Amino acid sequence: MKEPSFSELLDQRAPASKLTEFIMHELSVFNLGKTVDFNFLSRPSVGAYCRSLGFATSRNWSMLVLDKIAPKSPLGPNIVPEREAKAVLAQLRYAIDSRLLEPKNKGKPQPDIISDFLPKGKRYKRAKTLGHLWEFQYALAVELEHGKTRGSNVTNNHPLLTALVVVAHLTEDKLYYARLWEMETSAELFNAHFEKAPTGPIMKENMHAKVYLQHRLQERVENA
Repeated sequence: MKEPSFSELLDQRAPASKLTEFIMHELSVFNLGKTVDFNFLSRPSVGAYCRSLGFATSRNWSMLVLDKIAPKSPLGPNIVPEREAKAVLAQLRYAIDSRLLEPKNKGKPQPDIISDFLPKGKRYKRAKTLGHLWEFQYALAVELEHGKTRGSNVTNNHPLLTALVVVAHLTEDKLYYARLWEMETSAELFNAHFEKAPTGPIMKENMHAKVYLQHRLQERVENA
C-alpha cells in the first residue's frame, strides 16, 4: 500500500508526530541518494507543520523574519518563545525515542543529546536532565541563520529542520551554544571597542554569557 504524501497527511489533519515521521523518513531516503518529495519545505507546508505544533495561525515561521520568530530576550540574544521551543523539543524527543533520529559523535551513539534541555531532576537515556530550555530557545534562534535570514535559504525556517541543525552542533559538544553565546558576545565587544562604538549593552550581555558558561562548565564537572 502506497504511503500518503505530505499533502495527503495534511488533508487528513495528521498529528505532528506523523508529520515528523514523514519528514525524517524522507531525509533518510534522501541520504541514500534516492529522489524524495521536498514539498514539506513549501511555505504552506511549513505553516501547517507549525500549526500541528500548536503555534498560532499567524506563526508560520517560513513567512516571518528572525526578530518576529525569535524576539530579543532580556538577557540580550534572540530566543524562540518558550511554548514553541517546547513543542519543537518534544518532536526531537519523539524522533530520538522512536529511533527516527540517532545522533552520533565519531560513530558513538549520543541518544541523550537533548537531556540538558529537558525538565530538571529526571533522567533521559541515563543522563541527568538539567532544565536549560532557555539554551534551546537560543539555539533555535541561532540556527535560523540557515533559513531565510542571510540569503542562503536551506531550511525555509522549518522548525524541525532548524532543530536538526541544533542537534548536529550538539553532537560536537553539548555545551556548544553556551560557548557560542560567550564567544560571539566577546567578538562583538572587541569589534565595538575597535570601531569606537558604544559598548554598554554588549558588555552587559557578554558578562551574562560568561557567567552562564561558567555555570554550565561547573555543572558538567559536578555531573561527570
